[in-house]
Amino acid sequence: MEVRLIKPEEAVDYHKISAASFIWKFNKDEDNKVDMPVLGAFYKGKLIAGVELFDFKCNYCGNLINTLVLSGVCSQPEFRGMGAVRAIFDEIGKIAVKSDVVAGFLSPFSVAYYEKFGYANLNCLFTLSVPFSNLTHIPHNNDVELYTGEQLVELCDLHNKCVFQENLMTLREDEKHFCNRPLEEADYTYIHRSHSGEADGYVRFTVKRPDELIVEELFVLTPDALKGIVGFLRNYDGIVKTLVVKKQYPGSPFACLTDRIDGVKYKNEGGYAGRIYNLEKLLENNVYPEQRGKFSILSLDSFEQNQGIFDVEYKSGKGTVTRRKDGDYDIALTAPAAARLLLAGEGHTAQTASYIDGVELKNGADDFFRAFPHRVTRFMDSCWSI
Repeated sequence: MEVRLIKPEEAVDYHKISAASFIWKFNKDEDNKVDMPVLGAFYKGKLIAGVELFDFKCNYCGNLINTLVLSGVCSQPEFRGMGAVRAIFDEIGKIAVKSDVVAGFLSPFSVAYYEKFGYANLNCLFTLSVPFSNLTHIPHNNDVELYTGEQLVELCDLHNKCVFQENLMTLREDEKHFCNRPLEEADYTYIHRSHSGEADGYVRFTVKRPDELIVEELFVLTPDALKGIVGFLRNYDGIVKTLVVKKQYPGSPFACLTDRIDGVKYKNEGGYAGRIYNLEKLLENNVYPEQRGKFSILSLDSFEQNQGIFDVEYKSGKGTVTRRKDGDYDIALTAPAAARLLLAGEGHTAQTASYIDGVELKNGADDFFRAFPHRVTRFMDSCWSI
């Protein structure tokens, strides 16, 4: 099995595999190129599987780490079971070492399937639907400005400030993530400004009359910005009945704004799965407690760079990481379990972690769990943005 990046002339073959894999129509006039690297698996010279690769810089505990987002994982149905996808994922592990990539993310169709490759579900996002009648206590507000593309630098800067408020958020540095033609596309982005005129939040939405105003993205730096944006959206309550906000997480600030719970609906969006490609670098980028502590992790990972026992000693917020081949340890983790405990921000204890498959506790490991408390975590895929 050969695994390599596909060539431009092989893009048509990749799109045909994607169409056969996901059961959608192949368009010979449009499906003839790829706009991102595609890692393919070849059997006897024939492309039989592929994965699209996107690279992002991602916030982890206030530090930027290199990450990969995997999309369009597909294989030719008649060649399934031959290990093509596994060969691709193994190669990605090697690429990660060469490219200093710390973690990877994807949208799983099956939790169990991707756990075989070391991925674990990290956060379950949901859509929150609130009748506008439940938001009348939020004053109307007009301190906003329509984004038209001219404010790109300011909007990217605002988004990237918001990135450092939530773990696993990714930086944005170009226009592909935002709609520059709001009137033509009926896809609106408004920037909220503070009393001093500084941009402190933005919202992107569409309107589905007569029922819903659908918020695709909502990012704010302050409580006043959140209330200001919701107050602006209330200006649409004469033409739609319900405010729908996507990509929310348990305890999100918007969920706390509703005056009543009657009529409020939650819908699961599925969330994303993640994998640690370089455990040592992830441990080095963690922010540790002020008090002194130490722990040892036995990593049961298929990736060579993640194998062994990792010793961490920390104090004053910083940790020192060393690695050894064998000996005693505090906690053993498979790759999916490591992603759950180190990436997801769930804030486990020894008791709750003991219910997670792939976790073995040799002792209470108090210093380990103290080092990974609950953290607001929201990975959001922006591969298919406008």
